[in-house]
Amino acid sequence: MERERAARRSVAVVAISLLAACSASDTTSPASVAPSEATPDSIDEELFTERESVTAIDDSGEPVEPVTESVPPVPETGVPGIDSEDAFCRAWSTYAGSVQALSLAWALQSPQAAATLEVAATDAVTDAVATMGAELPSDIESNRQALTVDVPGPFLRRAERARALLVDAGLDDDQIEELGERWVDAITEQGIDSESLAIEVPAEERGPLEEAAQLLVAELPPIIEDPTLDTTAFDIGPSLEYIFENCPDRGTLAGNDVIESGGA
Repeated sequence: MERERAARRSVAVVAISLLAACSASDTTSPASVAPSEATPDSIDEELFTERESVTAIDDSGEPVEPVTESVPPVPETGVPGIDSEDAFCRAWSTYAGSVQALSLAWALQSPQAAATLEVAATDAVTDAVATMGAELPSDIESNRQALTVDVPGPFLRRAERARALLVDAGLDDDQIEELGERWVDAITEQGIDSESLAIEVPAEERGPLEEAAQLLVAELPPIIEDPTLDTTAFDIGPSLEYIFENCPDRGTLAGNDVIESGGA
């Protein structure tokens, strides 16, 4: 149990480094709660309910009560937003959900098992980031470089190496794309917090996938130990605010959904 708790704390740190990078600008997220005031109820309220105060009076001159607008809660299973009709939100959920799931796999599973998942996910990850760039909302155009290049860049370099290993092992583009689709199916059905996440692979692809995974283990450090993945120098605060307001995951995939308080 202690090993699992420590592993999840490691995943939280990695996820924040990869996804919730903020500069010293002290950008305040709409979901933030002061530490001294944070309680489970207040956190849930901040995450899942927006309040909009309306200053108005009715026909009789009486003040109108503030309007409380509820928003749908973030699903606790699967990958929130991965089936969104919004292309940007769907791509964000695929990318961020993959980072979360692979970080946890490297923390809890064997190196070979974790590398197998990472290699299989390569096409899904690279396609998701490309789609984020192609479908980037105009509201966060000024944050394009940080969100679609600087922050995912180190993770994409791992994915590009994994793809090259698959090609060297004998798989073609269609087969690599199929592996990516199976990866998305796996995290959608089993959830990004599954401790035994696995994918179904066609028999003819198992050998090359295993070979590529073995080479990845030999060449690269685990995700949770890779120093190149620290992207906290880059500020994606504006993008996370947009995602909070407009995407189904409400920003939870940026890492704050796996952070646990110490002790218990």
